[in-house]
Amino acid sequence: MQLRSRYLGSLALVVGLLVAGCGEEVKKENEQLKGQMTILQKENADLKAGAVTVKGDNEAMKKELDEMKAQMQLMEEQMKAKGKPAKK
Repeated sequence: MQLRSRYLGSLALVVGLLVAGCGEEVKKENEQLKGQMTILQKENADLKAGAVTVKGDNEAMKKELDEMKAQMQLMEEQMKAKGKPAKK
């Protein structure tokens, strides 16, 4: 029983020393990870804003394309009315 008690005491001491020695490393790594997280959150916000801009541009281009298609259809109808064959 005493041997087991000494073993557990020694194990607790070793674990305590390891944790104490690694404490600074863990704190340093934690600070680095916090910095990386802040950077990634900013990049995420920038990407979301960029996606909104691209979506707006896409909608504008779709509208412009529809207008061009309508104009092309009108021009084809005008050409047919004048007796010229329409190109396709």
